[in-house]
Amino acid sequence: MDHYQIKEEAKISLVGNRLMFLLAILLVSAITSASSAMLGLGILIAPILSAGLYVVGKQIIQNKKMVFESLFVFFKNIDHAVKLFAVGILVSLITSLGYILFIIPGVIWGLQYSQALFIMADNPQLEIMEALKKSKELMNGKKADLLLFYLSFILHFILGIITFGLYFLYFLPYFSCASINYYLHLIGNKKGDKIIVDAEYV
Repeated sequence: MDHYQIKEEAKISLVGNRLMFLLAILLVSAITSASSAMLGLGILIAPILSAGLYVVGKQIIQNKKMVFESLFVFFKNIDHAVKLFAVGILVSLITSLGYILFIIPGVIWGLQYSQALFIMADNPQLEIMEALKKSKELMNGKKADLLLFYLSFILHFILGIITFGLYFLYFLPYFSCASINYYLHLIGNKKGDKIIVDAEYV
């Protein structure tokens, strides 16, 4: 995987879209936090909103524009929303269990199932466990590469910490878009290729 190309494509796609994508990220965070605090629903809607954020990011990469309403597109289909919730929760539980047992299994399982939510978002016909299985297959032989990809952002995270979070306002859209683009490269939908986005998402 060409990490430099993936990251450069993300940067180019964000030109003119960075602020709106940041607002989308912050809105998802705010809604999730508020729901958790007041209604305890944050854990229910977080994976669904994260999938919506993926759709927004994919639109930016494909069309260099975003449709803000796409954040909420998965709430239109209850069956799909339930699957996204289940996938998100299962990945979190599996990864957490790995960290409890020992740190290394948590890292491995986290990388192994890192693409499951994206896969479920793109394939509503899949069953829940199929999405996890396909993520495992997709990451076979790629876990170390993805880890190196994440580690390549380490200086950005350090800058975010030493600037008391201010730098994250610049960095979060870039990291999110680059992570989505990594997945698109994994499945063969590179920046220059045709990326299929369902009509209801645009």
